[in-house]
Amino acid sequence: MEETKIDFEAKLDRLKEIVSLIEDDHDLPLDDCIKLYEEGNQIIALLEEELKKAEQKVENIVNINNK
Repeated sequence: MEETKIDFEAKLDRLKEIVSLIEDDHDLPLDDCIKLYEEGNQIIALLEEELKKAEQKVENIVNINNK
């Protein structure tokens, strides 16, 4: 469980870093911006998947406790 939290946090931190780089570094070449944008989108997809799994776990717990 702790490893999942660390992995999620690491992905979230990287996403924040990417956003910051794209927003703040106005000298960043377009190709680099595009690569960062693509990486950010991949990270978002992974985070959404992890959140869906966590939501399903919570729903299962709630359903078990309501029976």
